Amino acid sequence: MPNYKEIARLKATGQSNRSIAEALGISRNTVNQVVTRIEESGLDFEDLSRLTEAEISVVFPVNSGRKPDGEYFMPDFEELKKELAKPGVTLQLLWEEYSDRCRLSGRRPYQKTQFKKHFNDHLKKTGFKDIIQHKAGEQIEVDWAGVRPCWQDPDSGEKVYGWLFAAVLPFSGLGFAWVTSDMKMPNWIQCHIKMYEFFGGVTTILTPDNLKTGITKHTRDEIVINSTYQDMAEYYGTVVIPARVRTPRDKSQVENLVYQFEKDVIGRLRNCQFFSIEEYNDQLIKEVERFNNKPFQKKPGTRRTLFNEVEKAALRPLPMKRYEMAEYKAAVVQANSHIAYQKNYYSVPYQYIGKEVTLKITSHRIAILYNKEVLSEHEQLWNKIGAYSTIPTDMPLQSNAYGEWNSTRYLNWAKNKGPNVYEVVYRIFASSCVEQQHYRTVHSILKLASSYSDQRLENACKTALGFMERPRYRDIKHILETEQDLCQQEEPPKGKYTRGGDYFEL
Repeated sequence: MPNYKEIARLKATGQSNRSIAEALGISRNTVNQVVTRIEESGLDFEDLSRLTEAEISVVFPVNSGRKPDGEYFMPDFEELKKELAKPGVTLQLLWEEYSDRCRLSGRRPYQKTQFKKHFNDHLKKTGFKDIIQHKAGEQIEVDWAGVRPCWQDPDSGEKVYGWLFAAVLPFSGLGFAWVTSDMKMPNWIQCHIKMYEFFGGVTTILTPDNLKTGITKHTRDEIVINSTYQDMAEYYGTVVIPARVRTPRDKSQVENLVYQFEKDVIGRLRNCQFFSIEEYNDQLIKEVERFNNKPFQKKPGTRRTLFNEVEKAALRPLPMKRYEMAEYKAAVVQANSHIAYQKNYYSVPYQYIGKEVTLKITSHRIAILYNKEVLSEHEQLWNKIGAYSTIPTDMPLQSNAYGEWNSTRYLNWAKNKGPNVYEVVYRIFASSCVEQQHYRTVHSILKLASSYSDQRLENACKTALGFMERPRYRDIKHILETEQDLCQQEEPPKGKYTRGGDYFEL
C-alpha cells in the first residue's frame, strides 16, 4: 500500500508529483494514482496528513489504489491492432481516441500506461508484437541473393547461372523473387516492375542495399541515387531510402527472406531441370506462392492471408501504364537549335542555344530537359542518319532574330566563294522551310574551301550541279577527293539552266 500520509503531507507543502516520487523512491505513476485517489475521496491533503495509519486504511483499503479492471472499459484490441498497422497510427493516438470515446459514452477509460500494457499483452498473445515496428504498406525491402540459380543451355548442355532478386513487405512478410541473367540496370528495373505488379501496389518507402546499380553515392552527408532508379521511383510515387552502409539491420526482413528463399525455394528447385531462364522463373513464382501460403509458426494465418486482410488495402495503386526505363545523357544545344543523338538531330527551343541539357531516352521517345523541366519531346528517328525532328515553335520567328549564324550569313559567305557555291547553298536552304536543319551541312560544304581552295570548291559545285538538282556535302567532297573538279570545262553542260549574274545580287 502506498504511503498515503507521506504523499499527502508532501503534497500539502506544494511539492510536485515528480519531486514526491524522487523523495520517496517510488514511481511517478504511483504518486499520480494516489493523488487522484485522494482528490476523489473529497479530503484535502492537510486533513489527510493528520490521520493515523489505521484511519487511512479505513478510507483507502489495501489494493484500492485503483478500481478493479471490471470497472474500466476494455477496448477491442483486435480492431485496434488493424488500426495500428496503418501508416501514421501510433499507440498514443489510439489511446487518445479510445479515451475520447469513453468520455462521450460515460465509460471509464484506462490510463495510458495500463492501456499500453493490455495492448502489448494482446499483441504478444496473438503473435503480432512486431506490428509496432512495421506499418502496413509503408515499406518494401529489396536485395540480391548470394546463391545463384542455374539452368541448362539446350544447345551446349552447359550450366548457365543467373542472379536472384528478392523483395519483401516487412509488415506481412509477403515475399517476391525473380531470376535475371545479370545485375545491370535494365534487369534491376525490370525486377522492380514485376515486383510491384506481383504485390499489386506500391509502398511509401523503397529500401535497397547500396549496390552501384541503384545508389551512386551514400555517405553520412549525402545520398546520390542513380538517375534511372530515381526516375522509376518518382514514376511509382515512392521514396528510395537505402540501408545504411554496413548496417544489415536496416533491411533485416529481406536478409531473412533471402535466407528462407535459399533454403526453402531454391533448394527445392536444385534437382529440377530447366532449359531457359523463362522456365526457371515460371516454376520459381509457383514456389514463392507456396512459401507465402505456409502457416506462421507463432501466430495464426499466413503471409498471404495477412497481406490480403490488412496490407493490400494500405498499398498505393499502380500507375495506369508500366514504367518504361529511361537512359540519361548530357548534350549541348547547337547553333541550329538542335541536339545530336546517334547522328540524328532533335529540336530545342532556340532560347537554350549553347546550354547543356539532359536527354531522357526511352525505347521510342527522347525528352529534352533543362533543370528537370521538359523543353521538348520527340519520337526517335530509327534507321536514319542525319535526319531532323523539328518542332516549328522551337525555331525563332526570323532566321536572324537570334544568334550569330543564319541563312543570310551563310548565303553571303557562299557568294564570296563563287556563283556555283552560292547556287548549291541556296538550293539546300530552299529544300525545306526550317533553315536551321541545314546549318551543319552548309557549314561543312563551305569549310571545304579551307582544305581545297575557293576555286576548287567553286569548280566542284559546278560539276555537282551538272549531275544533280540538290548536291549534298558528301557529293561535293567526293568530287574534290577524286579531283573531278580539275577536269571541269569552262562551259556548263548543255541542257542545264544556269542563273544569270543579276540573280546573285543581294
